[in-house]
Amino acid sequence: MTASALDGIDDIDWASLGHAYGSAADVPQTLRDAVGQDEELAGEATEHLFGSIYHQGTLYSATPWAVPFVARLAADPGTRRREGLVFLLGSIAATGDADPHVLADVRTALARETRRLLPLLDDPDVEIRHVATYLLGNLPPESAAEVVPALRARRGRERSPRVLAGLLAAAGRLDPPNTAAWLAAELEPGRPAAVRAGALWAIADAALPWSGAAAEAVVDCWLNGEPLKNWVWSDDTFGDIVSRIDTASFAELCHALFERGTAEAARAVIQTTYERCVRSRSARAESAPLLAAGIDHPDFSVRVAAATAIQDVPAAAPAAADALAAYVADPPPAAVEDVNSNEARLFGSGLEILIALGDPRWREPLTTALTAGRIAPDVLGLLIDTGVTCDPDLLTAVRRRLAALPQEQPEQSGGYDALLARNRWHNEGNALTRMLRHWGPDAADAVPELIPLIPYDQWWTVQALAAIGPAAAAAVPALTRVRDDPEASWPRRLQCAEALAAVTGDIGHVSACVAEAAAGGRPVAAARTALRHGLPLDGLLPALRDIAVTAGGDDASAIGVRIEAAWLLLDAGETHAPLRAAADALDSGRHVADAAKLAGLIGPAAADLVPRLRDLLDDRHHFADAALAIRRVTGEAAPLVDAVRRRLARVGAGKWLVESLRELGADAAPLLPELRELAHGDAAIQGTGVYGRQARRDDEERRQLLAVLAELGN
Repeated sequence: MTASALDGIDDIDWASLGHAYGSAADVPQTLRDAVGQDEELAGEATEHLFGSIYHQGTLYSATPWAVPFVARLAADPGTRRREGLVFLLGSIAATGDADPHVLADVRTALARETRRLLPLLDDPDVEIRHVATYLLGNLPPESAAEVVPALRARRGRERSPRVLAGLLAAAGRLDPPNTAAWLAAELEPGRPAAVRAGALWAIADAALPWSGAAAEAVVDCWLNGEPLKNWVWSDDTFGDIVSRIDTASFAELCHALFERGTAEAARAVIQTTYERCVRSRSARAESAPLLAAGIDHPDFSVRVAAATAIQDVPAAAPAAADALAAYVADPPPAAVEDVNSNEARLFGSGLEILIALGDPRWREPLTTALTAGRIAPDVLGLLIDTGVTCDPDLLTAVRRRLAALPQEQPEQSGGYDALLARNRWHNEGNALTRMLRHWGPDAADAVPELIPLIPYDQWWTVQALAAIGPAAAAAVPALTRVRDDPEASWPRRLQCAEALAAVTGDIGHVSACVAEAAAGGRPVAAARTALRHGLPLDGLLPALRDIAVTAGGDDASAIGVRIEAAWLLLDAGETHAPLRAAADALDSGRHVADAAKLAGLIGPAAADLVPRLRDLLDDRHHFADAALAIRRVTGEAAPLVDAVRRRLARVGAGKWLVESLRELGADAAPLLPELRELAHGDAAIQGTGVYGRQARRDDEERRQLLAVLAELGN
């Protein structure tokens, strides 16, 4: 690094600027450390830059001021570790997540550095040239006049296929109309596969016309697997390309690759087809035959990918049922010997698909595997979710497996494998006892297996005994011992008291334990239990008031207890102490969502909290909770209408949307056109669900939305 690269950096008032962690006063030293001689310190500094001035794609007021210095360092051949700095600039250039004025300042700063950065295309280091294409291609549009000619010029000298692909991606991103012909020419069969793949990606990214030659090029390029790996522009080049093309072209090329390509190509087809199903409701029925065909593919990883997709796309399940039933009836040894193997994954997926279909061919394989400890807890959870009733064979298998599990968790040492074993032990025991709780009195024969677990407070043991009821009478002595054990926690003791009441029919077990818990300094836990059983709170109210009005500073746990006490008081009809607790939580910035909800439930009596709630309307995390509270306190609709629009775009639908629309009632009218499109259109609700449950989550949220629209008369 030449000394001039950071000239003037100390003349900036960095302390007045901010980044993700607060004051940006540390930026000058962080930049010096990032290019210094100490490798460990440099790594930490570079990581801090990515986490501060560019934090998970968000930019801050310090970012535009840092851009010129990062650019000087990146452009200086004497700077150490320049590749990371070039990528940081590219990441900053590619994001649009910032306040409008910050984003405008960042783009202005980047545009000013265009000429300084262009020589990176001719750098001797191929990785710097590679990452430079990403940076230059994401510069502001006004830089295109300088950058695109430089990209074309470099095309004639570049020999790295990855860099060539990056040049095309950059040109297509900056100037689609004037580079369309160039990109089309790069699809010629004589070009390297990686270069053709880059051109295809650029055409799709820029939404340029999709030709028959482009479809043929996709098949050619991916027939033998992924042609463009470790490419800075995309982690999934194939998926990005085919996600942007029309349905007919997509189906044609996917079938061609699935039938003629390698296993890697077939796996990419299944994965991309599933991702299309996540985004498009109509794609689920259209793609069902291809996903079902994946179950019969000779490559095992393709079969696993197909089964994973079918779990979330029920339209494909009937056609795959016979193949999956045959597999789970006679699984290979690896499905038994290694619970983390592909064979075991396919076994579990097959059972889940058959259970969801209501196909009884899951029963015998599941009971056999359950007894042997080869069932993933998710499968048992699905039995509960689908309402599978208790039968003697299934109950016997659950009892045998529960008896075989250690009562105490495995040792807390042994590395990652030991951690996985502990997690599996916990999750399996949790699922088994939850299953027994779900079955209630029908699971009475399992009481002998549950009793030994009571002292260890594991899983759903005590709740299962409570659900079984009088038939669990044999558990009374063990439950009593824990309820009366001064060394046991109050939540455990209260839980055992509730179970005793359910088993014996004597509510006195609960009332006595509630009184003891209150005397023992746990009035919140005592009141929570009392409310569940309709017991009066009169004797607990003074202690709850003391907790709700006693300031706890910024201690998050203390504030959380205050909010919970306030909630209980509100249930008892009091508002003064709950108002104090909500106000202090809002002021502290801790448990803000709970405090806003509490204010909303208090209603008009919380009018003094409205200014604090209005301040939260600009908070990216709490604006929706604040808007709902304002509606409940003041009756205003506009903040909540705006919040619904904003949150829908970010996180999709869900229970929060149903709650907000019901609160708005007739005032939801401005939202109805977009909500109807969300409910009746082909595009899935964005941002919903975890991987593997996104399509099903869309279906669930769509049903909820349709129901609330019907309530609103639409």
